[in-house]
Amino acid sequence: MIDEARLSTYLQDHYAGSAAGIELFKRAADQQSDPVVRTALAKMVQEVEEERTALERYLAAIGAKPDPLKNAGAWAAEKLARLKPNGELIRRSPLSDVVELEALRIAVEGKAAGFRLLRALADDEPRFDAAELDSLLTQVDQQIEDLEVLRMSTATKVFRGHA
Repeated sequence: MIDEARLSTYLQDHYAGSAAGIELFKRAADQQSDPVVRTALAKMVQEVEEERTALERYLAAIGAKPDPLKNAGAWAAEKLARLKPNGELIRRSPLSDVVELEALRIAVEGKAAGFRLLRALADDEPRFDAAELDSLLTQVDQQIEDLEVLRMSTATKVFRGHA
């Protein structure tokens, strides 16, 4: 039997994190220096928004809903994270491209952990769609792989002075 109160808190945390993740994906997709990276991230924005909708369904399945306070806090934290020094005073630093891709990769790893947990619970929980979770995990694994390729390509250019 699932402890719905604990799972609710867990899923609310993941849902709030997705709010920050979507903001970061959108900003990175808009501001990355490389148009190939921008295009790849713009595609992922749509996927991440769909995944957030799936999280909302899993919250509803256990009788919970997103916590507005947690969502607002996660949104504000993402905005505050933008204020870090980046070695440039007036313009965007090429280093920002690398750091954003790393942050996205870390965020997607966290999201994957949440979906893996839901998938494990789905074996004994009829309210959870195992096939949908398998599909989400496949998508998330591809995002991790794609982000790593983009991150390494960007970092190589930045640190070798080609950006």
